[in-house]
Amino acid sequence: MGARRGPADPGRRERIMAATERILLKDGIAGLSHRAVAREAGVPLGSTTYYFATLDDLLHAAIRAQSERYARRLHAWGERLGEVSPAGLVEALADLVETQLRDNRAELVLSFELSAAAMRRPELREVALLYAETEAKVLGAHTDEQTARALSHVLDGLLLRSLAGAAPPSRAAVTASLAALLTPRGA
Repeated sequence: MGARRGPADPGRRERIMAATERILLKDGIAGLSHRAVAREAGVPLGSTTYYFATLDDLLHAAIRAQSERYARRLHAWGERLGEVSPAGLVEALADLVETQLRDNRAELVLSFELSAAAMRRPELREVALLYAETEAKVLGAHTDEQTARALSHVLDGLLLRSLAGAAPPSRAAVTASLAALLTPRGA
């Protein structure tokens, strides 16, 4: 039996989105094409362009969906922290780095790939910054705005170097970097 059409196939758009996300996570931005998405979703090629006229439309929709899921996870993480001391925040952030590298590696790679692509493609900048904006907002509930942004930058650096390097930094190296921002000298 072939693929369902029209009103008899109300989940087609969602299958196209899910297929796009799988391709992006597996093959990155370079692997994204309407043909690849149609094949992965099991839909006719015309369906992808019906719902998403351009590859950028498809890319934006998929990245926005992933960013929103990440935002929900990060907000839930921040809410579970409650009131936390600077030392407690250092440990919680070190746990977050370890969890991200272990459980969300493909998403991290894609987010950094998207950031790199946005350097040459201004139309991707807004969606590329969603991850960092979410981090700063969640961290801002546990520290001041300037420190939250600095922590977000340090987290990005730690994660990027961990992904690009042969081995992730030690927990001590992660906590030392974070503590340098959160713990006053001599404390």
